[in-house]
Amino acid sequence: MKAKKIIVILIVLLIFSAINVTAAQDLSLDEAVNILVNQNRQLENARKDIEKAEQDISLTTRSYFPSLELQSSYTRMDDGQSPFGDIDESEDLPFDIDTPNENYRTSFNLNQPIWLGGKVGLQREIAGYGLEIAKADYQSQVEEQIFNLIQAYYGVLQAEGLVGIREEALEIVKEHLRVVERRLDLGTAIRQDLLQSQIEERRAREELSSAENNLKIARRRLAQLLVSTEEYSVSRPEMDFEISLEQQQLFGKAVENDLELLKLEINRKIIELNQKLERQHYRPDISLSGSYSWEGDEFLDEDSWSVTIGGSISLYDGGRGKITSEKEEKELEKLANSRQDFLENLDIEIEEVILTVKENEELIELEELSLENAEENLQIANRSYDAGVASNTDVIDAQSRYNQAQISLLQAEYDYEIELFRSLYKSGQLTDYFEDVIEYEK
Repeated sequence: MKAKKIIVILIVLLIFSAINVTAAQDLSLDEAVNILVNQNRQLENARKDIEKAEQDISLTTRSYFPSLELQSSYTRMDDGQSPFGDIDESEDLPFDIDTPNENYRTSFNLNQPIWLGGKVGLQREIAGYGLEIAKADYQSQVEEQIFNLIQAYYGVLQAEGLVGIREEALEIVKEHLRVVERRLDLGTAIRQDLLQSQIEERRAREELSSAENNLKIARRRLAQLLVSTEEYSVSRPEMDFEISLEQQQLFGKAVENDLELLKLEINRKIIELNQKLERQHYRPDISLSGSYSWEGDEFLDEDSWSVTIGGSISLYDGGRGKITSEKEEKELEKLANSRQDFLENLDIEIEEVILTVKENEELIELEELSLENAEENLQIANRSYDAGVASNTDVIDAQSRYNQAQISLLQAEYDYEIELFRSLYKSGQLTDYFEDVIEYEK
């Protein structure tokens, strides 16, 4: 008896464990944004690019650091080889020609740059602008990924809403099927009505199954952005912001915040610095070098040292500097053209998002009226069929129009809210909106 009780308890625990595993975790949009910023792989890569840009700045200052190297060599020559060439040993010589056939050489060499013609300072400034570009790229990706997250979040919202609509549709069809069966028993309906209603019930079940599958995919897409394996259940966010939909005002805000325009300006400064750096090519480099060495037929034999101050200057580079300068002038012209094109496209995009928001706002009102009308028509069709003055087809058509009106209203409401977020995204205000909920992990 006790064994049976234990088995029952274990089965119950397993059932509840399975429920807990499959239950979707509640997730608000603010929580999702916070997780995204800390966990998203693309943003993690962008943060690494910032770290690399910081190291590039450090590398430029290392040009003034000394370099020290150790060199060592061993040489063995043929027996009897003399550094004086062929000598007749029968001749009397004032010195001993018995020379060693081994040679050791070891040295420490130090090189210290003293002046590099001002090039290091310019390279450091260029690297500093590189860091600004890396930070702008990161902020741009944050904005983009947050908007992608909002779309994925609303994708789950819409999928959940569609499942609810399909569940209601199935209940409506099942209720009508019971009415048809009752009337068929009473002899006031024909068998064709029953078959038609059964087909509609099967179709409603398949549409519900399809909606449930779409919900699973939507949840997976959301989880992928958050680098998670969780299944999330989302809630409709509160739209607690107001944004001006006046063209010039919103466009001005977009120009002020746009990171691509900032990067174009930084690239212009980098090209100008490269032009200046190219002119530094004709300035001398001065460095101090020294060495301490040992050389002889034994390791660390006779020692010696030397110190040298040297300089070098380029007198002629084959015309490469002029060609490089002309190329950079063309790059400046390209940047100016790109900036103008970008401003024109941005103005069009701002106008487009404003018009889309207004269209969706008007569409919501229209869809609300359509849903109200479809609901009334469905009630009339049900009562008319029950009274025998309407056909089964009339009821099925009314059900279809009611379901479609629900879906259209759902789509219009969520499209409107997405477009409001898009207006923040296009005007560079999306990160500011979530500023209070973004917390970086240390």
